[in-house]
Amino acid sequence: MGSTRTVNIGGIEMGGGAPISIQSMCNADPYDHDAVTAQVRQLHAAGCDIVRISVPRLDAVPAAIRVREMTAGIPLVADVHFDHRVAIAMCGHIDKIRINPGTLKGKAALRETAAALLDTGTPVRIGINSGSLPEDLAAATGDPATVLVEAATRAVSDMRELGVEDIVVSVKSSSPTVTMLACELAASRLDVPLHVGVTESGTPASGAVRSAAVIAALLSRGIGDTIRVSLAGSPLPEVKVARQILESIGLRKPGIQVRACPTCGRACLDTESIAAGIEAALEGLDASREPPELVIAVMGCVVNGPGEAAGADAAIVGTPGGAALFIKGRVAMKGSVDQALQQLLCWIHRPQD
Repeated sequence: MGSTRTVNIGGIEMGGGAPISIQSMCNADPYDHDAVTAQVRQLHAAGCDIVRISVPRLDAVPAAIRVREMTAGIPLVADVHFDHRVAIAMCGHIDKIRINPGTLKGKAALRETAAALLDTGTPVRIGINSGSLPEDLAAATGDPATVLVEAATRAVSDMRELGVEDIVVSVKSSSPTVTMLACELAASRLDVPLHVGVTESGTPASGAVRSAAVIAALLSRGIGDTIRVSLAGSPLPEVKVARQILESIGLRKPGIQVRACPTCGRACLDTESIAAGIEAALEGLDASREPPELVIAVMGCVVNGPGEAAGADAAIVGTPGGAALFIKGRVAMKGSVDQALQQLLCWIHRPQD
């Protein structure tokens, strides 16, 4: 695919070969600026590069501006639907405006929004969703991926005719197949950064799988410049899954990786609960990326345990008498599982020992 233009979103470069950025969206009450501010900070601390907030009506603008004031330095996007006056009011206070041509209607609204974007130097994302297409395209009977891209192409052309060039596009569907085909087609037609993700992908379990399948496949082929993993519920898991996708395909350094063997009848310890416990204990350390790269293995028995331990920085391996702790491929101690786990956690905080 050809290279795209570069758009700067609050200091984060998007497109033009820049690193893939992670996005998520707050679900706190948009009128409660303290709650939204807290969530923006949580998402940023978890590794979210760009955070989007809802601004549903004009009377929500003061709260959104207050959030901007209290989260200085964190790239922030205003999500606007139905009332273009909200987009205009947020221009100059926010790092990007997200609009949807299916909900922001009328040529006058488009002209006034474009003028505000230009006056304030605010970038825009044109977000095309299969569930909220412009009326004429919503009634179209053609291929759904082509319809999504037609809506995006039209909207980009309209914005450019009005002088706006700092444009990002997304073409999303709740169908992974449609989303993938639409992104492929958009990347071949448009030279603007592409925001990739499956909209309404599902619960954290099923949605993570659908999102990973699409996002990893596209990014591995050079399609996409920024990603969101859209999951029902708290937005924090979205960031974790997005990071794992980028780490798994080599687009980000992996941070702390906890690897665990599948359960079998030979297992001498509960690999699932131990691995989950390690991940939970290291959540904050992992988000801060200190240490930057660390592989921890949790192995149920001595069949593959010692071999996997040799390739990990640290490993707990189940034995008939309890567990063995390996550090840098060598046995550091033998004892109970609890003892090995406690010593492992202590070592992680001082891996130079």
